[in-house]
Amino acid sequence: MSKHNIHSGFAIAIAWPETWCKQPGDWYDGIMAFLKFSSNHYYKVGHAAVVLVEKQSGHCYYYDFGRYHTPFKHGRVRSAETDTGLGIKIRAKISDDEKKIENFSDILTSLQLNAECHGEGRIFASYCGINFESANNEAIKLQQKSPLPYGPFTAGGSNCSRFVNSVIAAGNPARSIAIKLQYFKPLTPRPIDNVNALGDKVVVEKLLQSEPFCPNPLIDKSVLRNTLPMPLKHPEIPDNARWISGEGAGSWFVIDKADSRFFVSRFCPSGNIECQGHFLTDKEGLPDINRPFEVVHLSHCKRIKVQQNNQTISLFRVNN
Repeated sequence: MSKHNIHSGFAIAIAWPETWCKQPGDWYDGIMAFLKFSSNHYYKVGHAAVVLVEKQSGHCYYYDFGRYHTPFKHGRVRSAETDTGLGIKIRAKISDDEKKIENFSDILTSLQLNAECHGEGRIFASYCGINFESANNEAIKLQQKSPLPYGPFTAGGSNCSRFVNSVIAAGNPARSIAIKLQYFKPLTPRPIDNVNALGDKVVVEKLLQSEPFCPNPLIDKSVLRNTLPMPLKHPEIPDNARWISGEGAGSWFVIDKADSRFFVSRFCPSGNIECQGHFLTDKEGLPDINRPFEVVHLSHCKRIKVQQNNQTISLFRVNN
């Protein structure tokens, strides 16, 4: 048996079917609105994610795809590497025959309590055996290619459901599951289709006491053609913070000098720290944080891009 066929882990397909998503900005949006498939330029198509579990260690790795801190009409793959709040502290408990995740519900509960997953309402999930290395490599490959064009039908692009489908399929699951992933779906997979293709389905009710999003009529339609506008700065966010956003999420970045390094903090709009750490620059002496600069795409918790004096400078996170 080849290494690719050895099921060294599990793939957990995640779906939040009640999540609203902004229209992708494609030709069919007007038709869908006329047919009442969308409401005020939003579709209730849900959000999808995948958790890859390594059997030997029990470590769980969360991945999803969305329009977070990306250019207009583009998305990226998120993980704990790029968005530290997505780390899963719970380790999976694997049964003696290595066919079951015994604390499956505990893992799902931790996701339901994490607002950074951007899921709304109940969570639906199922899992199957996969080759961990192959599936994980596929997720990392797509992450390194990000940002990618966003859309359910966009050539060379992806959305959350397509991403999850491709990662699980890359892990070489059982033939019956592979057939479901490829054929038992509409023109493009929905979040719940990935869940239905796998086994051991579980539903966990909403746990966060947050107000559910409901799309209201838009007065200013220009927001449909842009990323999220800069909000009023929360009092907890320093004055030198720079805003950068995608269509689904945005954050404030604060860059301070720390000896030969830079200390960077990322704040959510409500003022909470999302991640922070020390960074090194790829251009000695730059950026000069005492002079005007902008944080530009693609910036996240692992790497930040800065534009200053017509130069693009990259900052890379270091471990200490």
